Amino acid sequence: MIELKNLTKYYGLTTALEDVTCSIKRGEIIGFVGPNGAGKTTAMKIITTYTAPTSGTATVGGYDVLDNPYEVRKMIGYLPETVPLYSDMLVSEYLQFIGEARHLNGKLSDRMSWVIEACGLEPVFKRKIGVLSKGFKQRTCLAQALIHDPDILILDEPTSGLDPLQIIGIRKLIKNLAHEKTIILSTHILPEVATISDRIFVINEGLLVADGTFEDLRAKVTAQSSLFIAVKTTKKDFESKIKSIDKITDIKYMDSEKRGTVQYHLFFDPRNDIIDDLNKIIRESKWDIVEFHREKLSLEDSFILLTQGSEENDKPGTEDKTDTDTGDQKKEKGGAA
Repeated sequence: MIELKNLTKYYGLTTALEDVTCSIKRGEIIGFVGPNGAGKTTAMKIITTYTAPTSGTATVGGYDVLDNPYEVRKMIGYLPETVPLYSDMLVSEYLQFIGEARHLNGKLSDRMSWVIEACGLEPVFKRKIGVLSKGFKQRTCLAQALIHDPDILILDEPTSGLDPLQIIGIRKLIKNLAHEKTIILSTHILPEVATISDRIFVINEGLLVADGTFEDLRAKVTAQSSLFIAVKTTKKDFESKIKSIDKITDIKYMDSEKRGTVQYHLFFDPRNDIIDDLNKIIRESKWDIVEFHREKLSLEDSFILLTQGSEENDKPGTEDKTDTDTGDQKKEKGGAA
């Protein structure tokens, strides 16, 4: 239904998306997860034809977003992060206007009735949009995204500003719509992603760092055992010596507030404990230990580790394959979303 191939977007010297490739099937609910500035909104804007990619391709229902933008827009209902509404219009007038703009003609009355009930707009149908609460504005914008019965729904923070009961209602509506529609959902709320999504895309610094079900992603960072270690040495010294332990599968560097101290998460297969090897290196290197303990990762910790900076998270001795530019041509990561 949606295909992204080597999708890249630059804003000046800032890389918003870098070489993203993925596919989304009809009827799937995809959760976009990542920190602010990761690139989630940029990806949505490209899919909806709001902005053009710098390179790579994006196709929706077989139509290229650059070659056939109008065909793509017919298929999509979009709820952006910043709700676009006309404050002087009544809710009824606004939905009438959107329906006519979508050329619904004889179907407009039936679709109006459906979205009003589905989005819970009955109490405010004849009120001006400008006086509505944030929650009702959000639901009004969701109604405009649904009114033309699109094949694809793209929802950027759809439950923002809603109370707990309204959030449950929107989640239920999204689940019901998934039987016949493809849905892309961006949110910062991890339980929401786990509850709604069939598959989760984790985006960080413009890179697609993980793609899988909720359990797949949790297993990716929790299937390994891990140790946290903080020692007094340099990053270069630590990494040059720690790479001699073949049992270590990955390391994550953490900034330290203490001068002269480095902090790392060390990951390894639980069948191959690294304690003895690590203690040997510590003794031989005469490092002073600041902190050293086994870790148990929470769900939130798992996603934090998935979305840490790629340059600092590379295993020692491996080359950063995503950063191919040098000198003045090197692109700055992050910043745009």
